Amino acid sequence: MKVALITLLIVLSSVIAEKHEAAQPIEAQEGGKAPLQYRTNPPTNLENDTLTCKRLDGNFSDLNSYIYSRRLGQEHPQPPMEQYRNRTRLVLEDLRKGIVTLEIFPAHSSDSGRYKCFIRKQNITFNFTIVDAEPTKHPNMMGIPIAVFAVLVLVLVLVVIFRWNVIKPWLSNIVRRRRDKEESSEKETLKTQEAERDEQALQWSSQKRGAGGRQRIPSVGTGGGSDDR
Repeated sequence: MKVALITLLIVLSSVIAEKHEAAQPIEAQEGGKAPLQYRTNPPTNLENDTLTCKRLDGNFSDLNSYIYSRRLGQEHPQPPMEQYRNRTRLVLEDLRKGIVTLEIFPAHSSDSGRYKCFIRKQNITFNFTIVDAEPTKHPNMMGIPIAVFAVLVLVLVLVVIFRWNVIKPWLSNIVRRRRDKEESSEKETLKTQEAERDEQALQWSSQKRGAGGRQRIPSVGTGGGSDDR
């Protein structure tokens, strides 16, 4: 009776002393890495501790629920589930720092579920829940050249507008000078044409007067001859 009572007290004390940590959500992408990690406080060397990690939900076909186990420095004293075989790795360097880092790689969508890890000497239980992470949306590489081209076009338009505002007065001045020159040239041409017309008119008038004088001289001579008779 006393032995049974002592055993019951030991079991109850171990249950009460056992530390439970809230489940930590772990996001994992298909083909990526799902790290299950726990840090002891204060940091304690866990190299020689017994560690077991199990799958808690029923989302698996193997009756063995272990995904990883370690005892006295030896891995897998309990055979892992077939679907986790060769896909779990414990980072031994972290154990000396009091950190349990168990990686599942590559992660599968079927790994989504609840997990429980237990450190026997520390009497610590910590839980994880692996959920599917949304795939990373890669930027549309085709959109980058289009955006760059649009920016270049915009810059070119701004440069043209800016230069046009600078060049426009200069061009207007050139156009105005050319127009003034053309108008001046036209005026000079008109003056020359008018002078030529005036000169031609004078020549024509002189020729006409000369022709009229030659016609009157014979008529005077004829008249005089008739008078002598």
